[in-house]
Order: sequence, then C-alpha cells, then structure tokens
Amino acid sequence: MQHWNYRVIRNRHAETDSVTYHVHEVYYREDGGIEGWTQEPVVPMGETAEELREDVRYFLHAFRCPILEVGETGEGSTLFPDDTDEAINAGHYFELMDRASVALDYIYQFLGSHPLIRKDRTLQGMYEKAEEALAELYQQAGRREFDRSSS
Repeated sequence: MQHWNYRVIRNRHAETDSVTYHVHEVYYREDGGIEGWTQEPVVPMGETAEELREDVRYFLHAFRCPILEVGETGEGSTLFPDDTDEAINAGHYFELMDRASVALDYIYQFLGSHPLIRKDRTLQGMYEKAEEALAELYQQAGRREFDRSSS
C-alpha cells in the first residue's frame, strides 16, 4: 500500500430503490490504482477536540475528489468514479463568484484585520497572496461566464 485517504462512496440499494453516500478509507497501490477500501463507512474521531477537528477537515477534503461507486468486474468488486456528476449551468458561475466574494469578505474580517497580520510583514504577505488568489478566482469565474454567454 502506497497511501490512503477518505473518499465519498455512493451506494445504490436496489431493494429499496434508494441511494446513500458514505465516507470510507480508500487504499491505493504504488501506481495510484485503488487497492481496497473499508467495508463499513468511517466516522470522524480524535483523542482530542483538535484531532477530531482535523479529521473532519480530512472528511471535507473527500468532496474535492470524484465520488466513487462500487461496481463488479470479472475480478470482483472495484470502485469506479460515479458518472452522475451534474452538468455545469449558467447559475454555477454566479454562485462561484458569490461564494468567492463572501470568502474574501470573511478572510478580511477575521484575518486581514488581525493584529498579527497588520504588524508582521511575512504574515501580511501571506495573507495578501490568499486574498489576491480569491480575487483572481472571482475574476476568472466572471470571465468564463462572459465567454460562455457570448459564444
């Protein structure tokens, strides 16, 4: 085993015609292919509140990856990327711009005005890079929305 991470796995229940999503540990081979996964879903945990918070953060990272679904092959069960991702529509561009704007306001309120940021040049530079990156994200989403609507 090379490494593991948390992944969201979609479970289809034919007997009830329902779908559920759970977080599992997924283990990878050295070549990056999936070696295996936990049979039962996992729950966040830690020996301290800080460890629990960090584990929850790793759970949230699972949503950055494609959702997986169990499928059968001639060699047994395996995980495949779930192919039911929603298509991008015009509202997604505005939504991303709105969220980037809210995030910019949030980091200014809680980080940009912090006394350490105001007094420490190194921290101030790091903060400014984060703020600039969010502002550029906002601008790029707007450009893509304009490009999409004008084509």
